[in-house]
Amino acid sequence: MPEAPFDTLVAEIHAFAAAEGLARHDPDAMVDEPGGGDGGLATSAAFQRRLFDAGLAWFDGPVAHGGRGLDPDTANALRDVLCGYVLPDQAYFTVSRQIVAPTILAHGTPEQRDRWIRALWRADVLACQLFSEPEAGSDLAALRCTAVRDGDEWVVNGQKVWSSWAHLSDVGELLARTGRPADRHRSITAFLVEMDRPGITVRPIRQINGDSHFNEVFFDDVRIPDSARLGAVDDGWAVAMSTLTSERAAMGSRDKTYLSQPFRRLRALAGDRDRLGEAERELLAEAWIREQLAGVTADRVATAGLSPSVGKLALVDDLGFYGRAAARLLGPDLVADGGTPGAATWSDFLLSSPAQRIAGGTDQIQRGIVAERVLGLPRDRHPRTKGPAAP
Repeated sequence: MPEAPFDTLVAEIHAFAAAEGLARHDPDAMVDEPGGGDGGLATSAAFQRRLFDAGLAWFDGPVAHGGRGLDPDTANALRDVLCGYVLPDQAYFTVSRQIVAPTILAHGTPEQRDRWIRALWRADVLACQLFSEPEAGSDLAALRCTAVRDGDEWVVNGQKVWSSWAHLSDVGELLARTGRPADRHRSITAFLVEMDRPGITVRPIRQINGDSHFNEVFFDDVRIPDSARLGAVDDGWAVAMSTLTSERAAMGSRDKTYLSQPFRRLRALAGDRDRLGEAERELLAEAWIREQLAGVTADRVATAGLSPSVGKLALVDDLGFYGRAAARLLGPDLVADGGTPGAATWSDFLLSSPAQRIAGGTDQIQRGIVAERVLGLPRDRHPRTKGPAAP
């Protein structure tokens, strides 16, 4: 059955927004309050279910799992229309929809796809990543969390850290060592583990901005069935690479949740344009240029095969610039409550955004990927010296 024309799909979005009472973004607002009240998980999940049931949540997803099956360009255009409205907080679902769900779609069994993908996109369940460990962050292949086979089950022991939303999640994508540590990439297996299994302890980590969406997760003799295995035994590195590619693409996407419409927000923060100095005008001009380039980069990642690492690096650089621009425009109000609307939000942004330099692989890892896989540069196999040789 052919899909409806583009104008009809746009009309569906506007009709849904009207029925939901969604407000459009105020071009003069420094901060948009999340629609639907407090912006908490319950509110956001209920909204996501209505959006999914209306066929407006997953424009480019497979029809068999609740998507509309549209091409990426059309899907991006429709997302732009939808994001013209103030939506309930979507940050809860980034890992579920844009990171874990694509991995299950690529590597899961038919049973795993049927069980999880629609549920993740509809916000019936929430997912987290269980990858990083205290001594295996950027060097993920050094992970030490183990999964030992016992008949039709696996027994998991170890620790994970920096797992976003793990304290709220129903399922986690787990990487565990199933062979010798010396084998590194060749002895890792991926699993989909239900977070309420006995032996799992989740401890939120309090961050500098007061939030606690990162977590430590401990596994003590946690038993999971072999049917929860994602991909082949000892082939978890391939699964992990799919996940990390999706994560980097999500971080650089045009509908990212870290900061929406930065130019509009900074412009509102600047106030009366007639009072702006040359330096402030240059900041706003650069903010506009960066926002346009971010859209072009995201489109090229989505439709033209550009490495997601490029988009992720661009995002991190942009976040740093927007924070510095806000600091220049706000002055002391950034750190002391002077009553300026939006100051607290920008202060929170400035404190939390540096974490994106680590998430999904550090900047250094991303630059290495771009150098080797995009530019084709050779690896540096020569030992580094600490200084000139002695005479």
